[in-house]
Amino acid sequence: MADGRLNRGLSDHACQATGLVAAQAQCSVGEALARLRARAAAAGKSVEALAVDVLNRRVRFDE
Repeated sequence: MADGRLNRGLSDHACQATGLVAAQAQCSVGEALARLRARAAAAGKSVEALAVDVLNRRVRFDE
C-alpha cells in the first residue's frame, strides 16, 4: 500500500489481500481494509487468516 498509515502493523498477506479486495470491490484501499477487518471479525477469524483465504481465492469481495 502506498499510504504507510494504512498498513501499519499488517502482514504482507494482509496488505496484498487489501489490494485484491480494493480491486474486486472497486473501492479505495482504506475502504478495502475496513471491509477486510469487518468480514474477519464477523467470521471470527484473524485478519491474517482471512487475508490468506482472499489470496487463495477462497473468499471474494465482488459477489
